[in-house]
Order: sequence, then structure tokens, then C-alpha cells
Amino acid sequence: MKKLSKELCRSLEFRLFHTLLALKGILMVLAIVLVLSSEEISTVKPCELEEVLVSLSVSNTLPCKYDAIKNESTCIRNWGISLPVLILLTFLLILNFIWIPKYNGISIFIRFAGIIVVGVLAVLYAGIMIYFYEKVLDYKEKQMDTNYVEIKTSMIARLQESYSSDNVTSGGAISNSWNRFFIEYDCCAINQVKGTTNDFDSTPWCTTAGTCQSTASQIPKTCCNYVSEDDYGSAPNTCHSSVSPGTFKYNCMIPIKSLSVVHIEEWQVSLLRITLLTIGTLEITEFIIEGMLLSLYICCIRKKVWPE
Repeated sequence: MKKLSKELCRSLEFRLFHTLLALKGILMVLAIVLVLSSEEISTVKPCELEEVLVSLSVSNTLPCKYDAIKNESTCIRNWGISLPVLILLTFLLILNFIWIPKYNGISIFIRFAGIIVVGVLAVLYAGIMIYFYEKVLDYKEKQMDTNYVEIKTSMIARLQESYSSDNVTSGGAISNSWNRFFIEYDCCAINQVKGTTNDFDSTPWCTTAGTCQSTASQIPKTCCNYVSEDDYGSAPNTCHSSVSPGTFKYNCMIPIKSLSVVHIEEWQVSLLRITLLTIGTLEITEFIIEGMLLSLYICCIRKKVWPE
């Protein structure tokens, strides 16, 4: 009976070890998927809209969809990179226990210590993966499509408050940014310009001082077609003074919408969430199996049936 008990202890230990090996193999595949998916999200083309709005001093929180997830993915990737290393070391440790089944005081201590350390790390990574899963889920649920109405309202308010000159360099910093924005993104004003009455009427450029206030211009020269920072000063009067149809650019909401294009696909976010949740769940499963191993050791040692 005693011999049978020793064989049973050894058999149960080997079965649990082999279960852990299979689990580690699955975790290795998932860890690689996690690293690749988070890396892909973190390196997508950044949303240019936020940078443009900042240059124009227009406040808007996360103007592009999934911006928060993109920012978080770098941290997820870094944790994901460490996971395969940990899995490989644990895998080799378990193989060592299986291939060299020496049962003495030192080997029992090494088994105990090794399983406890691995179990603690499993709990740690389970917590980290579930934490990131909940954050990504929270970001996804709270994330709304870009609010163009809010952006448009903020841009109009900022333009009317800070636009003071149609010169690229002589106005204030924000005014200069508006002029460069008109040239670089080939646009003019926020609402479509249809004549001499337009978005610039309430700006300091028209109400306080400037070529608009002196009626020499009705829209900025930077709004005229085919001008650059080098030649906008020679823009035709038919454009900036007479505002003749066909001589000026379309409204700036057109490039604003193109700048907010989402470069992160829905399936990428779903894959990241599923991988995080699965890894977290399997790490908890691993911890349970390692707890069973420790219980087996304690039980067999107390009954004095541990194989020698």
C-alpha cells in the first residue's frame, strides 16, 4: 500500500507537470499574439487631427477614435514582451523536474520554491492582463466617434478670438498657425465662404486692425487658390478682395475630417481584448494547478509516502 501511494504521488505530480507544460505552450502562442497585436496598434499612423488642433490652440479631448487604446498599447506590448521570456524559463524548469526526478531534501525544497515563485508570477501577470483588459474595454465603451460639431464650434470660437492678420509671420503665434493651416491643408475658414460675409467678419483682423478692417480684403490672402508661403502676398484681388467664386478654397472642415481617419480597425481592438482576457484566465488556471502541486507535496510528505 505504501509503494502504491508513492507511485500515486509520482504519477499525480507528472500529470500536473504535463498539464502545466501544455498550458505554457498555449500561453506562449497567446503571448506572441499579444505582442504582435499591441505592436501593430502602437505603430499605426498617428491621428494628425490632435496635432493640428493643438497648433491652432483648439481644445478637444481625444479627437480621434481609439487614441486612448493606441497610447495604452505601448505599455501592453512591453509587458507582453516579458511574458514569453517568463514562460520559457518556467517551461525549462518544469522539464528539469520531469527529466531529473531526484527526490531528496534539496530537490523537494527546489520544487517548493520553484512552484511558489512561478505561482506568484502567474498571479501577478493574471492581474496585469485583466487590468489592461478592463482598461481597453472601458476605453472602447466610452470612446465615441469624433465629435465634429464640437470641433467646428471650438474652431470658429478660436478663429474669431485670435485671428489678427493674414500675414504668415506678422500676426500672433496662433494667427500665424491659422494662416499656415490654410496654406498647408488647402482650405479657408470653418464654414464655406460664399461671399464677403463669412467667418472672418468677427475676427480682430476685421474688427480691430488689419487689411480686412480697412476693407482691402474680405478673406485672407492665404485662403486663395494655388498660393504658398512664398507667394501668398501676391494673391489676386479677385480672390481676397472681391471674393469671386472659384478663386478661393473650400472650408477647413473637409481636411479636418480626413485628418481624423481611424487607422485602428475594430478587429484589432477585439483581438487585443480577447488575448488579454484569455491570458489572464489561463494564468489563474496555472496558479490553481500549481496550488494543487503544492498541496500534493504537503500531503505526500506528511503521510511519509513521498518517493525517495
